Amino acid sequence: GWHGSARAAVFNPETFTLSNGMQVVVITNRRAPIVAHMVWYKVGAADEAQGKSGIAHFFEHLMFKGTRSVPPGEFSKIVARNGGSDNAFTTHDYTAYFQKVARDKLELVMKLESDRMTNLVLTDAEVLPERDVVLEERRTRTDNNPGAQLYEAARAALFLNHPYRIPVIGWKHEIEQLTTQDALAFYRKYYVPNNAILIVAGDVTAAELRPLAEKYYGRIKRGPDIVRKR
Repeated sequence: GWHGSARAAVFNPETFTLSNGMQVVVITNRRAPIVAHMVWYKVGAADEAQGKSGIAHFFEHLMFKGTRSVPPGEFSKIVARNGGSDNAFTTHDYTAYFQKVARDKLELVMKLESDRMTNLVLTDAEVLPERDVVLEERRTRTDNNPGAQLYEAARAALFLNHPYRIPVIGWKHEIEQLTTQDALAFYRKYYVPNNAILIVAGDVTAAELRPLAEKYYGRIKRGPDIVRKR
C-alpha cells in the first residue's frame, strides 16, 4: 500500500484558476533547478470545422511565426540561446507548446508564451509558405508511407460519423485551401485563456508561480466559452 502512495506523492499537483478562466497546474520537483513550462490549448483536429481539416496542426506551425516584439523564427532561438529547448504537438484533442529551461529563465519563457497567445502577426507572406511546409510534411509522412495511408483510411472508416475520423495533418485538398483568414479566425476563437491550461513542472511551487501567472497570463482577456462536439 505505502509504496503506491509514496510514488503518487512525487506527482502531487497544486492547481488554481486565474480570473480569466485559465487553469494552472504546478507539479513541484526540487531534484534539479529546472522547469518545464507548458500551455495546452483545448483544441485539436476533432474540433475543426467542416472542410477545414488540418488547421489545428497548421496553426501549431504558425505560432512560431512571430509577434510584434519577437520576429518570425526567433522564439525557439531565444529559448536555445538561454540554454533551453522547446517544441509543440497537436492531436485530435489538444495542441500543446512547451519549453524546458533553467529555473531562472522561467519568467522569460512565460513572457514569450503569453505574448504569442494574443500578439501573433499573421500575413500571407508568413502563412502561405508555411502551408507549403505542411503539404510537404503530409507528402513525406502520409502519402509516401503505405502504413500511414492504411491508418488514415482505417481511422476514417472506424470513426465514420465522429470527428476523430479527421487526420491530424488534414486532407490534402483541404490543407491547400486554408487561408490567413481561416488561421486568424481559428486563433481568435480557440487561443483564449479560458480554453487553455498552464502546466509548470519542476523547481517551483504554486505560491512562487502564482504572481508570474497573474502578471503574464492573468491580464489576457477571456474569450467566448467553447462547447466541444464529441
